[in-house]
Amino acid sequence: MHKKKKVVKISRGSIISISIILSVSILIGFLIINSFLPVNSDQLIFESPTNILLKAVKSPEGYHYATQSSKGGKTVPSTAGNSPSLTVKNGNLVQIHLINEEKNEPSIKSKHNLNIDEFNVHTGDLGYFQTKSITFLADKNGTFEYYCSIHPEMKGILTVEP
Repeated sequence: MHKKKKVVKISRGSIISISIILSVSILIGFLIINSFLPVNSDQLIFESPTNILLKAVKSPEGYHYATQSSKGGKTVPSTAGNSPSLTVKNGNLVQIHLINEEKNEPSIKSKHNLNIDEFNVHTGDLGYFQTKSITFLADKNGTFEYYCSIHPEMKGILTVEP
């Protein structure tokens, strides 16, 4: 006696759904793993980063960076016109989140960036209300300048302590 085997057919809709779920899962996995890969290292570092939120602004005193609190969206006070000094510990994973909050004028498009050469941090130019997060390993002690290459007056100090 021959028993007939039952053939299970998978619908086209099921294949598309599975493909979409798999693609989204791979993308999310890539983004998560990429957040643990500092721009100045070839090794993944699985630890919570020190988060620094900065915004590029223009005040009556000129262009500068301002710190931004992650609680309630309030600006942390800093000396008017001066960019804040930042301090982190050596060996920490640091993630800087930069947002360009300088409004465009009709004839002038505002662009800003953030660079820390010693740690290979370069956000690229950001237009109005664009944002970029960049992760690096604070693996050198000392005082380092962070700056905007478009506006030379936009600069501050990053201190890496032992």
